[in-house]
Amino acid sequence: MLTKTKSILKRLVGEKALGCWDYLVKPELLDGWGGPFNGQIHRQGIFMELIERLPFKSIVETGTFLGTTTEFLAKAGVPIYTVESSPRSYAYAFLRFYHRRDQVHLYEGDSVKFLRSLASRSDIPMANVLFYLDAHWEEHLPLKEELEIIFSSWRESVVLIDDFQVPGTDYGYDDYGPGNVLNTSYLEQVDHLNLSAFFPAIPAGQETGKKRGCVVLSREECVTKRLSDLHSLISAKQMVKC
Repeated sequence: MLTKTKSILKRLVGEKALGCWDYLVKPELLDGWGGPFNGQIHRQGIFMELIERLPFKSIVETGTFLGTTTEFLAKAGVPIYTVESSPRSYAYAFLRFYHRRDQVHLYEGDSVKFLRSLASRSDIPMANVLFYLDAHWEEHLPLKEELEIIFSSWRESVVLIDDFQVPGTDYGYDDYGPGNVLNTSYLEQVDHLNLSAFFPAIPAGQETGKKRGCVVLSREECVTKRLSDLHSLISAKQMVKC
């Protein structure tokens, strides 16, 4: 009965109206998924160390959802550009960040089109940008295209990908079937970009929250060197040696 009622409401008022309703009457959603970065304290530490040690001019996020992580990203004090494809989640995030729209720039749509649009704009920094990629969901996996756009358009930037397999650990990750598993094999599709990979330095058992894996990617040697000096990360090459 509840499912049928929700379906009727969607048809009557639309997804965006429901998103606004969610924001107004469900305050518990403000801290969805256990908090920023899936409620993972060490992942939050990775982000904080990144923004402390690298000179980012802006942050780009794909997959706003309800904006819990977006709000944490805003701690960096730089402009945030974030995109959400779900009308309902977009409407929720629109209200959430309405009074912070000078810093948090929210867009609705496909992440690949969004990145292409940003890459063509003259008012967007094209170097020293941190990208947080979390737009993958169910059968939608735009990651390869996202990486190609980012590393062919932006210089001296860093990419942090959520839900990525951390080799030899119990961290969770996304598996959408053959060829679409978020792991190091998937990155072979972008070998031509010559990327360097880094993973969380602590085991999954010491992480909190959802214990989802992640990977941090860089291209230029100067950026890779800075990432190598971070205590919160370990390079893929170091993991192989271990």
